[in-house]
This record gives sequence, C-alpha cells and structure tokens, in this order.
Amino acid sequence: MTHFHFKENFWGASTKPIEIYDEQNNPAFVLSLYYTSSRQETFALLGRKKHNFKIEFDGGSYKVLQERSLEGKFKTPFKNVWEVFKNDTKIGTFETRFGFKPKIIFNGTKNDSLIFESGFISRSVKVTDQDGKDVMETKSERFKVASNHGINVISNQYHPAMLIMLFQVFFEYQEYQRSKSN
Repeated sequence: MTHFHFKENFWGASTKPIEIYDEQNNPAFVLSLYYTSSRQETFALLGRKKHNFKIEFDGGSYKVLQERSLEGKFKTPFKNVWEVFKNDTKIGTFETRFGFKPKIIFNGTKNDSLIFESGFISRSVKVTDQDGKDVMETKSERFKVASNHGINVISNQYHPAMLIMLFQVFFEYQEYQRSKSN
C-alpha cells in the first residue's frame, strides 16, 4: 500500500498547480484544473462544477476532458462523461451512475473498469475493480475552504497518478451535487 496526500487550492477555481506528496512528504505528482473555454472558467468562478483536470508525473501525464455538448444538447443528457487520456491518447471514459450512493465508473479501453463510490454523507471514497477487489481508499477533511485528502493506493494495477486524478474529478462532482441539494 502506498500513501499520498494533498491540500486543494484555497480558491476553488484556481488553475494553480497542486503538489501531491508521497509518504515521505516528497512531491510525487502535480495536479491542476484547466479550462477549455472562457465559459467553463466563468461557471467555475461562479461556484459551478469544475470540469477538467490533469496530473503530471515524471515520464508523462493523465488528463480528463468533460464531454462537450453538440448544438446545445449533450451527447448523453442523463449522465456526465469525461474522456480519460494518458499522454494525449484516450484510455477510457469516466461516467456518472445514478444510485443511492454517489458513483462514477471508469471504463478502460482494455475492457477494464473501476468503481468510485462514497457513502451518502461520507467524504471518503472507495475504489474497486471489476472483480470487486479494493484498489484505493481515500479520506478527506474539510478545513476552512480547502479540503485535505489522504489517499491509500492498495493495488499497483493502475498508475497512482491516474487514480488520484479520477478521485479529484469524483470528489469535485460529489461536492457540486451536494451544493445543488442545499
């Protein structure tokens, strides 16, 4: 098991890079929010959901790009979909699922999948593979405006940078859903 931790930016819509630290407090990865349009940035500044993230590490990067709408209509109107890339090559999609608990599924191009799920009220996240084996667990604490995240990567089946980036997408989506329900 490998442990990572990081603290989000004070300003939620900031594109300032966030360092992800390993168990020895050494910087391991750099996570950042990015926008593909001024409209996305404006909505983020107004407190709406954050769309796209990238994470960089020695030797490469991962990024997610939220599905765009076509002629004012979403391709998939009843769920959110992000395309997942490694070094600009698509490796899968990350799709919301309706259910009692918040859930987003990573569907890889190699017929693999990961299930990101949290409790109804909890800010902790559990990630399992298609066989139900634990891949990652997280615990998040809200401190003032920014959240602190502790991440335990249990399996080496996936690159930890990809798992952390997908966790951040899941966490932001979950926080956005909570803010809409208030």
